[in-house]
Amino acid sequence: MTSLHAELPYQELLDAVEESQVRVEASLEVLTDGQALEPSMLPGWSRGHVITHLARNADALNRFAIGVITGESAPEMYPGGPAARGAAIEEGAGRPAELLAADFRFAGRRVLDSLRLISEDRFEILVNWRKSVSARDIPVLRWRELEIHHVDLGLDYTAADWPWAFVEHTLRTELHELSALHPDVSVPDLPRAELLAWLVGRPTRAGLPPAPAWPF
Repeated sequence: MTSLHAELPYQELLDAVEESQVRVEASLEVLTDGQALEPSMLPGWSRGHVITHLARNADALNRFAIGVITGESAPEMYPGGPAARGAAIEEGAGRPAELLAADFRFAGRRVLDSLRLISEDRFEILVNWRKSVSARDIPVLRWRELEIHHVDLGLDYTAADWPWAFVEHTLRTELHELSALHPDVSVPDLPRAELLAWLVGRPTRAGLPPAPAWPF
């Protein structure tokens, strides 16, 4: 298993996640009801779908964090599996912008509070994400959700706005994964943020080689 946290200390990861949370909150403060119903950058999803997904992802990662703290690990990320996950997103997607923003704010801040309670002696406890990852990697999972889906909202935030630390941190781990799992894939020569956008399936220009579905 490749660790996701690379060299960043746990506290620095949490601070970065909090900064990403605040940036999304700022975008949602000015979101109108009409904009919430409009299509996002993700096929088949409105902005309301993306925001609801971000809130339910926070709930899921919070269950992981609480399990690590209490020693009663959550057996799966989304109780009820993919069908229940999809139903929850559909149910919440059509809410007014104010409720979407409040849901996102509460869920996102709650998981941050829980993650701050994970002590160093519990960092190596495994949780059952798509693959087993350590507890110290949970902030990375949230960081990626916030930054990538902020772009997917199609509002005022693009790959060019990604923090340098996020771009470099993610490229360090994910280019390694790509090379290990898909050695025949040609990696394009691009500026770093554009390279990451290509890697995670959000290419910023036409004519690039196809990338495998991410996460690998």
